[in-house]
Amino acid sequence: MKQLLYTEWLKVKNYRTFWIMLLVAVIVIPAGNYVPAQVMSSNDLEQAAKMLGQSPFGFPVVWQTVANISSYMTALLGLMLIILVTNEYTFRTNRQNIIDGWERRQFVYAKLIWVVLLSLAALLTAVLTAFVCGLVYGSKSFSLEGFSYMWYYWLQVVLELCLALLAAVLVKRAGFAMAIFLGYIMMLEQTLVLLLKKYAGPVGGLLPLQTGDELLPFPLVGKMVNNMSDRYDDSVYLTFLLGYIALIIYLVFRKVLKSDL
Repeated sequence: MKQLLYTEWLKVKNYRTFWIMLLVAVIVIPAGNYVPAQVMSSNDLEQAAKMLGQSPFGFPVVWQTVANISSYMTALLGLMLIILVTNEYTFRTNRQNIIDGWERRQFVYAKLIWVVLLSLAALLTAVLTAFVCGLVYGSKSFSLEGFSYMWYYWLQVVLELCLALLAAVLVKRAGFAMAIFLGYIMMLEQTLVLLLKKYAGPVGGLLPLQTGDELLPFPLVGKMVNNMSDRYDDSVYLTFLLGYIALIIYLVFRKVLKSDL
């Protein structure tokens, strides 16, 4: 494991594009939460407080609020992973690793390390953002109640990164893989969700990324929408989310182990 980490570090330590994209990805999360926090604190705080019983950016609701908002800002992490993986095919470094003694499984393990590291970076940033927002915009003392939403957010990021990894190993070209990845998360799945929810009910909530969205509703939604019964229990969405992660990892291993490098 140490050898894998060291090898991956050597690949990125002087890769300026990677570090710039990582910096932007980290900045986007607090920046994206700062804007609605400012708007609600200056204009709609009283109304939101009446509906929730407190500010959506105060403890303990802030964990859910920040997790929900941050979940829409992780696509850049997926693009970073696609670049890292497709670079292996473009510059033949994956083949050189095999020649140097790596097993094909180790190539996948190395990329899964990036899935874990990038998702943990997103989680840590979101947690710090929620903590600061809770102190600045809330009126209640610090509380970990509702922190489970942060874990749901982390799992959704892991799933999104796994989808990016699958696109990269299937296509092997950065541009095409990015187009497929963005097309799916921004257009195809959302269209399918709307159609399925319209004609098949809550089944539409069982599509990959939508399972995470179902676990991360914005706090005000439950107060504003009277009928929230047209959905499955959270355990169902969590089970499907974990199942999708396992399935995608299996497909990545199958593709790498069976195809030519």
